[in-house]
Amino acid sequence: MEDTMIEFLENGLHEEIILYNELLNCFNKEREALMLMDMDNLWNISREKNELGSKISFIEKKIFSAVRAELNKRHSDKYGITADFSKWSELYSLITDIVKENDRSNFNRLYSSLHKLKSEIDAMRKVNSDTINHSLQFLDEIISIITGQTQQNVIYNDRCTYNFSRNNMLMNREV
Repeated sequence: MEDTMIEFLENGLHEEIILYNELLNCFNKEREALMLMDMDNLWNISREKNELGSKISFIEKKIFSAVRAELNKRHSDKYGITADFSKWSELYSLITDIVKENDRSNFNRLYSSLHKLKSEIDAMRKVNSDTINHSLQFLDEIISIITGQTQQNVIYNDRCTYNFSRNNMLMNREV
């Protein structure tokens, strides 16, 4: 592989690692906001996560399309490669077979860092999701105790209109 393509790949990985670090920071801030029940901050964090996700997706598409074109142009005859991939793991397996040994170690290090960040983010996402589910379950139990109802009746009938036949509640458990 040409040195400029390897440099392009490494720069792309660096950019993606920076964005994933920012995303991990967002998940940490989200965890704090969940603990403090800071809803305004949660909305801001959610917007920030969406923006980072869009940036990451854009960089990956840019990298994959450039590498796909380069691999198809240079190596399809020699290696029989039809570069069709949509994930880093698929690209990684193609590149490690083609990249020179001295370039492979830096690429491996960057790829490992990216993979580690993705694992940390996934773990934080699960923790935050569990925290949200636990909080919602707690609120549901509190509302059940306050209203004296342990089972919520259906508010809307099968024709998607309001069902007036039920008792009025002090608080409604529906969102």
